[in-house]
Amino acid sequence: MTTTAAPRQTRRSPRVGAIWRGVAGVAGLAIILEIVSRSGIVDQKYLPPFSSVIVRAFTLWGDETFRADVGATLLTYLLGLLISIVIAVPLGALFGLFNPVYRAARALIELMRPIPPVALIPLVLLMLGNGLEMKLVIVVFAAVWPIMFNTLYGVHDVDPLAKDMARSFGIRGFGVIRRIVVPSAAPFIITGIRISSSIALIVVITVELIAGGAQGIGAFISREKGSYVDVGETYLSVLAATIMAGIIGLAINLLIGWVERRYFGWESTARDGV
Repeated sequence: MTTTAAPRQTRRSPRVGAIWRGVAGVAGLAIILEIVSRSGIVDQKYLPPFSSVIVRAFTLWGDETFRADVGATLLTYLLGLLISIVIAVPLGALFGLFNPVYRAARALIELMRPIPPVALIPLVLLMLGNGLEMKLVIVVFAAVWPIMFNTLYGVHDVDPLAKDMARSFGIRGFGVIRRIVVPSAAPFIITGIRISSSIALIVVITVELIAGGAQGIGAFISREKGSYVDVGETYLSVLAATIMAGIIGLAINLLIGWVERRYFGWESTARDGV
């Protein structure tokens, strides 16, 4: 008597489904914008066809000036994010480990945290000019908070039994922090970095757009916006640069998300009960 194996049921990964839904949403929006523009509902000078914007976005890479602008934005973004990590992780760990220190600094933190980073532009511009240092100060101010608070919550979330067990094996002081606290808080820290990454890129481009400067995606948009040689070409270039900024931000977010799932996936697995 022969038995037939039951057919295997393939289960689509929720991540793959989310990606396809995102692609479908972007494609649907692109089709709507293309129809609205080409049908004449909105003047093409002010809303160029989406296909034309995409073509211009990729042809911009042939412009050496635009590539230099992208490089300047990415350099500021990377430096700002790195400085934010170096500042926020130790502070968050300190506040998480020693509640009296956090209570002493809480009033100052709660006073500074709600300040919009863009509101600091005039002050920092007067102090440092419109160079790299000015952009870094504002980016760090914006990006430091999510990393610091996620680190604080991650340190608070460490199981006290794990620390007690480490001490029972003779691990003391900084050894407990290095072997137990930091690895346990790492998923929270990487989540804070991913949130701050998006904030940092947005703030960099916003500062370049408002405060000006020699280089940067925001500076490129500002220069194109102020040219007024041809309204249609100006809008096309501005939208194309904006699309490229969005693509760069998406690529960075996907990369950090991959790192988060690849090396810190146990935290989300435990939380989701998978």
